[in-house]
Amino acid sequence: MKKQSLAVVTLALGLLVLSGCGKKQTSNQDKVFKTTAQANVITVDPNRATDVGSYLAINQVLEGLYKQNNQGKIVPSVATKIVKPTNHGKTYTFTLRKTAKWNDGKRVTAYDFVNSARRQVEPKTKSQRAGHLSDLVNYTKVNTGKLTPKRLGIKALGNDKLQINLSHAIPYYNYVIATQIYPIETSALAKWGNQYGQDSSHAVSDGAYQIRNWNSSKDTWNLVTNPKYYDAKRVAIKRIHFQVVGSPQTSFKLFQSGSVDETQISGSWVNDARKQFKNELKIRQYGQLAFIPWNNYDKTTRNLNLRRAISYAINRKQLAKHVLNDGSTPAQSVVPEGEVKDASGKDFNAGVTHKLTYNLAAAKKYFARAQQQLGRKKISFQLISADTDAYKAVAEYIQAQSKKISPDLNVSVRSLPLQQEISNFSNHNFQAGTLGWSTDFPDPIDYLNLASKAGVINFTKWTNPKYQALIDQINDTKNQTPAQRIKLQQRAASLLNQLQGITPLYQYSSVHLLSNKVKGIDYPLIGYQKYEYGSWK
Repeated sequence: MKKQSLAVVTLALGLLVLSGCGKKQTSNQDKVFKTTAQANVITVDPNRATDVGSYLAINQVLEGLYKQNNQGKIVPSVATKIVKPTNHGKTYTFTLRKTAKWNDGKRVTAYDFVNSARRQVEPKTKSQRAGHLSDLVNYTKVNTGKLTPKRLGIKALGNDKLQINLSHAIPYYNYVIATQIYPIETSALAKWGNQYGQDSSHAVSDGAYQIRNWNSSKDTWNLVTNPKYYDAKRVAIKRIHFQVVGSPQTSFKLFQSGSVDETQISGSWVNDARKQFKNELKIRQYGQLAFIPWNNYDKTTRNLNLRRAISYAINRKQLAKHVLNDGSTPAQSVVPEGEVKDASGKDFNAGVTHKLTYNLAAAKKYFARAQQQLGRKKISFQLISADTDAYKAVAEYIQAQSKKISPDLNVSVRSLPLQQEISNFSNHNFQAGTLGWSTDFPDPIDYLNLASKAGVINFTKWTNPKYQALIDQINDTKNQTPAQRIKLQQRAASLLNQLQGITPLYQYSSVHLLSNKVKGIDYPLIGYQKYEYGSWK
């Protein structure tokens, strides 16, 4: 992530600004909404995007069958309505709106969705997003080249009819449809090839905005309204300017000076914002969980009693309220609060029986057992973390709490750039660390998979027969009701709290400063803010 100076790049969208006496009042049509981003946009090719910066941009310029509105609710988009699946929950048949168009005026058709899905899954694309479509019929055989992409469970029934066939029913599939299934403009892809979605000259849009003045190396870019968007008349904010900002301090000062209308902050700057910008501070619960991944190939850190000792030594309420003090909340399990309710209407974590509690006496007891099992009095391990203020503070807190367990326990701390930290995790070059995970759909399985065989960031493939059996039962959606599935997931979360396959720490908050001159922009629990719903007051 490239650091920015405090200077703001001035945006000139072909407008003549009159100065001196008689200066014209800028209309809402001409106003530029200025905001910051935490990372560059690498691509707006929906089959290839893997990074946060690209996801945020794609959410503004592309629309699929459904989308999330400004409050995170699933609403129809290119599809005319939210459909009810048939074939025991496995078949979705959509009618596409005839007014959905690409920014060059061409119709968005069912074939654009089919070609996108096939391209994403077929092996020659080498898409890291292929797995997002893993529930489609014949996914594995198509993805491994054993079947032609035409056999994938998605087909056009004419220009305006699309059918998706799943291998099994998915209770949360509306969210997958809204966040993972996007069309590509087939004719533009044929013309541009590998340049598709790689810069603003080779970018298409069927959404509210078009991306301009952008390539993957630029720290600034613009969004302008798409006149061909089917709901273009509703979009009130016409121009948006983004700049990448590398620190919450810079973000805070840009907002403080009035140089930006919106920015994201974290760490100690949240407390400063509470004092200075009370009416413009937006703190929202966010569906992202911070946790400790442990290296199970390492003799020391695969010891269950050592992990339990560390978990019991962490006062999660103190960590969230006094160390972070940014709206984060204590983790109750691997599943964030607020995403799922059980059959009685209570939050998922109310039914998690084994709680994550602070108990220093228990921590000392488990550490003594770890000493006995490992056959040594003094035990040391290294905890790596991303080099942000928040993660550094968390790592130092865990280090300090470990000293309360025993003088014979030494936890050293090492901060790394995030990409290097992830590389260390992937190469098993670590003992323990801190990491965060968020999801695109409100179902506990994506978090429970952090410690399952299928987990994409279960870096050392920790496994336990009882836990894996529960995961397999949860995934067998044919033989359970939704209420039964939630109970199985609660059992799995309870067991994971006991087994410490990973150690949950806290749930993130989403903290933004937003000018009081703007309304309609909000920050959902899952997903991203949608600028198309914003307007000037």
